[in-house]
Formats: sequence, structure tokens, C-alpha cells
Amino acid sequence: MFHHFHSNEHAAKPGSIDSDGFSNMLEYLAETFNLLDAQTFLDKARSRSLGEADIVLTFDDALKSQVDVALPVLKEASITGMFNVYSSVFSGEPDPLEIYADFRATTYSDFLSFWSDFQLAAREEFPDLVSQLPSAYPGDYLSNFPFYSLEERQFRFLRDSLLRPKAYRVVMDQMLKSSSYDAAARIPSLWMSKEDLLAIAGAGHEIGLHSHSHPTRMSELPRTEQESEYVQNRDWITSELGVTPTVVAHPCGDYSAETLDVLRNLGVTVGFRSSLTPGVTDSALEIPRQDHALIAKELRDR
Repeated sequence: MFHHFHSNEHAAKPGSIDSDGFSNMLEYLAETFNLLDAQTFLDKARSRSLGEADIVLTFDDALKSQVDVALPVLKEASITGMFNVYSSVFSGEPDPLEIYADFRATTYSDFLSFWSDFQLAAREEFPDLVSQLPSAYPGDYLSNFPFYSLEERQFRFLRDSLLRPKAYRVVMDQMLKSSSYDAAARIPSLWMSKEDLLAIAGAGHEIGLHSHSHPTRMSELPRTEQESEYVQNRDWITSELGVTPTVVAHPCGDYSAETLDVLRNLGVTVGFRSSLTPGVTDSALEIPRQDHALIAKELRDR
């Protein structure tokens, strides 16, 4: 079992765990499991010798909060983790999903307020698609992510299965345009810089792949596009950071057997899903992960 920490869209605020909270979480994990540093974990994963209690810390998306909150705690604890990076953000094309998540967190007091406005905006732009939600929504959608409320799961179904990326961006861009949210001003506070990543790599942490543009449905892309996503990602990390990535975190936990074949051909040997549900196969490219939100809940419930 693995644990990964990144600013998921369900969080009340991006990077909402502060240094004290992360330190308490790290202490809890070290007491409860066999918390390994990144290289030890990778060695055991590749030799298929991981124990039931062996875990590692993983961080996705190159978020600035990971530098501000997590790195000082990791340094003090003398533990290394895995930072899985998507590269378009460093090419002037940041993932709009993170911007949209920040817009929700900084503009709305709670998710239900956003969900109400989002439905109105989506219905205005794409009424035929929104009207399908009540009958098309599967009751067990994203049930493996128990930290999502029913409304959050409905939102993600509408976003990913009915609207799809192009229409979703139309709706969100219209909402941003109608608000006072300043995306350009917020971007520097959302993501790491290349210098941050160089420091992370220099401190012994593992840098892994996370695709180039962070598609939410990698498995639905043609093989050529999947290859392009990971080749661009690998080439940027290799040329700009001076490391050769052999680890991947599947964006949104979505991939197929074809995706795994693409990754193997690129020399990737260890991969992480985004939940504890079974994978497509039983390989080191499909290691399950537990989200930090569930760990935080366990701590609150103790």
C-alpha cells in the first residue's frame, strides 16, 4: 500500500494540510507502517519483494504547496519520496484543471455553492448534455474514492463523461470570465519552478513521469497520443532536470494495457495508481495508492 499527497480537487483549499498537519501524518504513517525511502521502495518493487506494510510517499503535479509544506518536514525526518511531474506547466501550458480547482477553492465557500453555479453555467452552454445527468449517472461512480461527496462524484461524471474536456473548459472559462479571479496572478503560487524541481532531485527524491498535459482519460487516447504524452514528459525531465525517469503516476489513475506497454517501451518499471482498487494486470506498473485525504480522516477519527 502507498500513500500519495497532492492537492486533490476535493480538498477545501489547495495544499490545505499545513506543516504541522503533514508532520503529524508522517509520524502516524511511520508508526503504523514500514515507511521506506524512495530508492529502497523502488528496489523492492522491482524485485517484487515489497512487504504488506511497506509504503512510500508520493507527490503528484509539481504543486508549490509540496515545496512549502512537505519538503521541510521530509528533510527533518530524513526521508525521501517520489515527485511525479507533468511537464506542460513548465512549457507555459499549465493544466487548467488545477487552475479551475484553485478558482473553486478561492471563490466559493464550499463545493455545493460551486456545484450550483456550475450546473447553471453548463446548462446554459450545453443543455442537452446536462439533461442526461440524472438518468446517466451510475450510483457507484467513483465509489472507490469515499472522500468525495455525492455531489462531487456527480460533478466529475458530468465533467469527464458527459461534457468531456473541450466542453468542460468552455463552461469553466466562462465562469472565470464572469468572476474577479485572476488566473495569471495565481499561477506562480500554484506550481513549482524548475529550480524547485532541481533542488528536489538534488536532495535525493525520485522524479517520476505524470504525462505531458495531464489528460483525465489517458486510456481513451490513441496509442500515438499516449506515446507523445509520455515521450514529451520524459524528454523534458531528462533534458531540464538531468535525470532519467523510470517511475510513473498514472494521471487520474486512468490507463489501459496499451498504456502499460507504451511505458515499458520507455523503460518505466514502477507505476502508481490513484486508489486501492485492482489494476488492469498485476504488475509493478500498477501499485495501489491511498490518498492523503483518507489518512487525514483516519487521524481525525482516532
